[in-house]
Amino acid sequence: MKRGNVSGNVYVRSVRRRLEEKGNQIQENGGEFVQGAVSGEDCAFFAPSGSLSERGVILAQGAEYDGEEAFLAALAVHSAVNRAAAARAERPGRPGEDGRFSCVASLRLLLPADAQESRLRALTEAAKEAAGQAGVMIGDVKASVTAAVNVPVAAAQAAAGCGPCPEAACGTPGPGWQIVMTKWAALEGTVCLAGRYRERLEKRYPARMLEEAAGFAQLLSVVPEAAAAGKSGAVLACAAGEGGVFAALWTLAQRAGTGLEVSLKKIPIRQETVEICNLLDVNPYELAGNGSLLLAAERGEELAERLVREGIPAAVIGHLTGDNDRVIINGEERRFLEPAREDALYAVR
Repeated sequence: MKRGNVSGNVYVRSVRRRLEEKGNQIQENGGEFVQGAVSGEDCAFFAPSGSLSERGVILAQGAEYDGEEAFLAALAVHSAVNRAAAARAERPGRPGEDGRFSCVASLRLLLPADAQESRLRALTEAAKEAAGQAGVMIGDVKASVTAAVNVPVAAAQAAAGCGPCPEAACGTPGPGWQIVMTKWAALEGTVCLAGRYRERLEKRYPARMLEEAAGFAQLLSVVPEAAAAGKSGAVLACAAGEGGVFAALWTLAQRAGTGLEVSLKKIPIRQETVEICNLLDVNPYELAGNGSLLLAAERGEELAERLVREGIPAAVIGHLTGDNDRVIINGEERRFLEPAREDALYAVR
């Protein structure tokens, strides 16, 4: 299997179907899952028994990160919290309710046998900083030393309160609905590449540009745009992550049960990302994308304008279609989007 998240087909065959066959519900504890996690989304919705139309809890699992850099713990936190925020944008609660994003994250750290305590402190501080940026708290850190890894591994989960379950929400996405994208493609991947390949990049680019790229770490939370989108009635929201904006678009169309058409030239991307990806020969649209949120809305232009008024860069990049084709348009060229492949981070040579 490829590195990173398993493919959607593998997940359905070997995870979700196995759970469904066993009746994976928590009836005996007074509640039930009404929507399990799907590959690419990694969120499940849970509601206490009898309150499916009122409120519930979102359980989100972030991506797993491994490496020597302390900021990987921050990426793990953002990954989980962003997924919870995106899911909550679809279930923001009833009008008049407190719209605050109530969320707690927990962090799991696996450390190699030769790790020093200073490494643990650095990872914890990075995670705490990320939580502060997102406006959430770290409820727990589980740290273990094991011979099973030779570099630190970080993963996070997030639990957030939310409004109605999907069946109680208003609106059904369909053909003609517009796709809105916030901020820029591959922000997370740019941070990783700028850190890991600094010496190689410095041979071509000025230090100032690389510092700017590393500073994208301050843009990785999508909590503000998710909150604004929820108030504006976005029915589908997908936080970009592993596999980049292309993987997120595939997930969005899969959840909508539609096709899509997206203009490659309309996908926002920073010049720093373009330069770094060109030198390292990676596809920025398949590069880790935390920091960007994809939204399906009936009036996408209005949603994008509202986000911009609130200081969040946003643009309409395409629309949903009535067939199953998922098409990326680049000038006269039309290419079919494929299921998520291995993240471009792993392609650097």
